[in-house]
Amino acid sequence: MRRVKPVRNAAVIVRVFPEERDILRFNAGVHGMSMSEYIRQTCLGIRLRKTPEEKRRLRELARIGANINQLARWANTYKRATEAVKVLAALAGIERRIAEFASCASAENEPEAEPC
Repeated sequence: MRRVKPVRNAAVIVRVFPEERDILRFNAGVHGMSMSEYIRQTCLGIRLRKTPEEKRRLRELARIGANINQLARWANTYKRATEAVKVLAALAGIERRIAEFASCASAENEPEAEPC
């Protein structure tokens, strides 16, 4: 059975000054959204991601968490010493990625830092 996607068919007209419209358009662009989506989410109190880069980082962090869960499940299933070395090596790799992730996030807050 095919799912029917809901369609937005109600309109709300809001009059703004041209300068206000330009600000809305700019802010929507910064967040990687259309003006309609930006206004809708802002007015409905939905937390906006600052940039598409923040969204990318959150996805990356979720992947790291999934990898940690897989390693923990694997370590609980296979508890031999030789396999434990493999798990420790994988965890060290994850730790390096998390450190890189954290350094990129803190570097963005410094105006003179190079982008990651």
